[in-house]
Amino acid sequence: MLPRTIALSCSLALFLSAHAQEQLGIRLSNYGGINSSLLNPAYHTTTPFSWDVNLVEGASHIWNNYAYFRDASLLSLLRGIDEIEVEFGPDFVEGAQPKPGSVAIDFARDDRARGAYVLNSILGPSFYVQIGENHRIGFLSRARIVGSGRNIDTNYSYYDYDRRAFFDDFAVEPFRTAVAGWSEAGVNYAYSGETATGTFGVGISLKVLQAYEGIFFSNLESFRYQKLPNDSIGSTSPANFIFGYTTSNLDTDNLQAARNGGGLAADLGLVLTIDGEEEAPYLWKFGFSLLDLGRLNFSRNAESHTVNIQDPVSIATDAYRSFSSLEEGPDYIRLFSSQTLGDSAASRDGAAFGLWLPAAFSFQADRALGGPFFAGAAYTQGFPMGEAALQRGSLLAIVPRMESRWLEAALPISIYDWQQLRVGLAIRLAFLTVGSSHLGSIFQKSDFRGTDLYVALKVNPFQFGERDKGWSPGRQPKLRGGKKGRIRCYEF
Repeated sequence: MLPRTIALSCSLALFLSAHAQEQLGIRLSNYGGINSSLLNPAYHTTTPFSWDVNLVEGASHIWNNYAYFRDASLLSLLRGIDEIEVEFGPDFVEGAQPKPGSVAIDFARDDRARGAYVLNSILGPSFYVQIGENHRIGFLSRARIVGSGRNIDTNYSYYDYDRRAFFDDFAVEPFRTAVAGWSEAGVNYAYSGETATGTFGVGISLKVLQAYEGIFFSNLESFRYQKLPNDSIGSTSPANFIFGYTTSNLDTDNLQAARNGGGLAADLGLVLTIDGEEEAPYLWKFGFSLLDLGRLNFSRNAESHTVNIQDPVSIATDAYRSFSSLEEGPDYIRLFSSQTLGDSAASRDGAAFGLWLPAAFSFQADRALGGPFFAGAAYTQGFPMGEAALQRGSLLAIVPRMESRWLEAALPISIYDWQQLRVGLAIRLAFLTVGSSHLGSIFQKSDFRGTDLYVALKVNPFQFGERDKGWSPGRQPKLRGGKKGRIRCYEF
């Protein structure tokens, strides 16, 4: 009974948490403007505008490799969301199908470590403006909810755990999970100049964070775990883990935004271009960036806990079956502390905790193919900056696109976390962009493990003025003078 309850709860939570990891259809575009700075704070130095304003950008991404909906798509799930009946995949005999109007949740059977990543992001009013020939100054406002789980032992997969014999212990390797909601306001500065072969740009975004809600759990070292009779569990070796959570919204009937702390963060970026034919703005463009270097500090309405188990312990889980609301959470944590440490208050070690942002490094490359055609690529790899941290996965993508001032189409082809090949589509009409990096999840019924959507609305100059270092196919800069101090003269 216990594994079924946990599995179903986790699966529904993952689905209901969101409906794009990097929104490459916007970020890699030469017309991305200030939105491009979220992937590389210097990337907008190659955009053709002297100013650019984002009115609103919304993005939502969900992925997991633990559970999935059988034969489903985002549209099919949303179509019957109010009356949907969920069935449990392991209850089906071989070849059986769900009842009409219902959908089945099932569970992965491969031997990969389990993980999940959920992102909901709103980029509010944001802009940059060019000052002189070399400087761009901007402002960013953003709200984010991010959830991640990394390196969760495959032995916790539903089928593996359900079929495991009692007293057959196994090793649980270190893993971390976390969820946080915060807002950020920041300034962006970028400097661009000439090189012997093209241009360069360097950029930095400094952000002030407001922390709202957060929760994390980190297993710090490997330990031995047992499945016991009567829905009990136990460890047969020392175990050491930490966790923390905010308490301001445990009453789910009275949810409200509460600022529980703050923090600082920074993004750093570099861009280089190599000149090509006169018909193109460049032959190659390369970028490198470090993202989300910072931490949320929850200093109000917060608890931190440490559980250091030295002796073998068994835990009867029947008392946890009556758990029905977040308000009861602190009571069950005290019960857990009593069961593992012999004292209901022993695990609590503070009234504050810190949570590192989902830091990552990213490489970008772009090749002009002639006329309005380009082929971009990006590799982003998340890395944890501490024991308590949100963590991105990896993303490798190739993004062929056609772009012009008023129309753009991109076809991102990506591999997420080295596990799933995705094909997406992004369309820009003037100032409106709509896209997805996982188009099949929206329309095509299959094993539904997650989806991805984003939309952006912005404004920028209708025409390129004399101050704009702009270009487009048929409007390319020609060079005169030497390589040093050369001046770009634009032909129209």
